Amino acid sequence: MGWKSVKDHYRIRHLVSVAPECICIGSGYIHDLIVIGPQGRITKRDEGRSNEDLRRYQAEMDADPQLLARLVGQADVFARAITVYTFEDGRVLEKQCEELGWPNVTHDGCPMYENTFSADRAEVVKWALRDCELAVQFTKESIERGEAEVARWRERLAQHEADLQALRADKGLEIPPEADDASAVDSSPTPGEQA
Repeated sequence: MGWKSVKDHYRIRHLVSVAPECICIGSGYIHDLIVIGPQGRITKRDEGRSNEDLRRYQAEMDADPQLLARLVGQADVFARAITVYTFEDGRVLEKQCEELGWPNVTHDGCPMYENTFSADRAEVVKWALRDCELAVQFTKESIERGEAEVARWRERLAQHEADLQALRADKGLEIPPEADDASAVDSSPTPGEQA
């Protein structure tokens, strides 16, 4: 997808990056102010009226939709290929870029955030390990909280069942036949239990 061709042709000063099946034009805060689909059509427009550059990009793209489609469809050409590393899902990845660091992007259009991209592979390995360690810790803590919540619900259920049994066993109560029917009690699963 020709994200660099689009950026260069329209003289885009905003961040241009690639997301699944689209090119995004945005900022460090909102990456997708304008979105261009794989067929080279704008699929999300910036409706704000305050940014002259964004208005200009859209106006120039709208003026020649076929040109935009050609730019999106062509292969990008890069002046340099600097090796840079990042990590994802327990893997250290090698990518290429023209310029290191934020707010630049890799050849495949990934924004190079300072805490996830580096030319130093050893540094990225440390980041990847720390990220995975934190993910394991957070997940374990989430499971513990979930199990504690399920235990509280089971205690409440046991108390409610004991209350119900005590009411049914109380010979001094006159329980109407329809109220004593077991089907009158909602048997839907309690929170934390599967149906």
